Amino acid sequence: MADKPVPFKLLKTYKGIIHRQPLFVSDSLGVDSYHLSFLTQQGEKLNDDSEVPAFIGHLPEILPSISERQKALLSMPESWRDSLLHSQKSDVDFTLDVNGGDEPQTDNQLFSFARHASLNRDSQNSKTLLIDISEFKASDLTEHLPYWRDRHDILCATNVNDNDEFTFCQQHEMDLLQGEFYTQPSGKQNLKPAPAIQILMELLVKLQDPDVDAESLANTISHDISLSYKLLRLINSAFFGLPKEIASIKQAIVLLGYKKIKTWASLLSLSAADNKPVELRITAMTRAKMCELLAKYYKGDPETFFAAGLFSSLDALTDKPMADLLNNLPLSPELNQALINHAGIAGRALQDVLNYEKGDWQALTASPLPVEIITRAYLDAINWAKELNSQLVD
Repeated sequence: MADKPVPFKLLKTYKGIIHRQPLFVSDSLGVDSYHLSFLTQQGEKLNDDSEVPAFIGHLPEILPSISERQKALLSMPESWRDSLLHSQKSDVDFTLDVNGGDEPQTDNQLFSFARHASLNRDSQNSKTLLIDISEFKASDLTEHLPYWRDRHDILCATNVNDNDEFTFCQQHEMDLLQGEFYTQPSGKQNLKPAPAIQILMELLVKLQDPDVDAESLANTISHDISLSYKLLRLINSAFFGLPKEIASIKQAIVLLGYKKIKTWASLLSLSAADNKPVELRITAMTRAKMCELLAKYYKGDPETFFAAGLFSSLDALTDKPMADLLNNLPLSPELNQALINHAGIAGRALQDVLNYEKGDWQALTASPLPVEIITRAYLDAINWAKELNSQLVD
């Protein structure tokens, strides 16, 4: 991979927490944009007069390194917001979270504003309304939604963290959804897996067989024409930057090692699941890379840590409990314990990753690692996953 642009490196100099959450289009579950929040090292809201960091003026240049969308919702201090409004114009569409404050005056049509929902009928207008559904009774939401709809162009539900909440938001025609719902299994009992998922699991069993030799592995991958094509295309892409073209799976195994090929083939297999939001694939890749980056601090095997992050989304992909899935997958005891109980050093790293992803800053304080290290790993992981995903798009 080419060196990351200087503005992205500038983002990593920030001493606090940077958190990115997808904003889903309610009816299609495509990602409309991302919500970026900037917090203290303790995960708290920054003071509105906080010193403006150097990267603020570069946000339009930074955004493409962590998002494929030319738009974003930003939660940041008032001082940062004012600085961004007066910076050079760009073609990025920013929605600024005013969070109870006054809406700034600007002539730049690329900036719009978001307010937070309140049951007070005198709430001010804004283009976007952020509705934290954890703060309201369902009856209050149902009653107030028509009023909110009349005063705002976009209704964005936040903290949509389970399937019941997701269903409620869809039934009430919310425009955008933010929350953990897409990383959760459906919870429906005796749900029969789709044929594609069944094939995926059978392939993963073969790929993760600890006794498989290089030749058998090459045959397994080569028999799946789509997988072998995608794997060779990825290995020969600029993402890997190899000095010469790889012509066969056997050649790839010789060059990269069969353990790495098993991991990459597994990742590509998971990415082929088309009955789930694409963002779930990106989340799995982000978790995998972030775990791998934390491996050196936990003094663990990077490939095991990577696999722990990658397979942590299997339950959401298949709508099955993780313990049931792992009964049929020949994973190592270390990996099993990491995935089921978050035990061992790989499990500890996975717990750090999940806590950061969910924004559970209180739980993150239990990590033996400094928050600065975890934040840098997170930023590098979302940048890496964004670049990788661009190679996987057909």
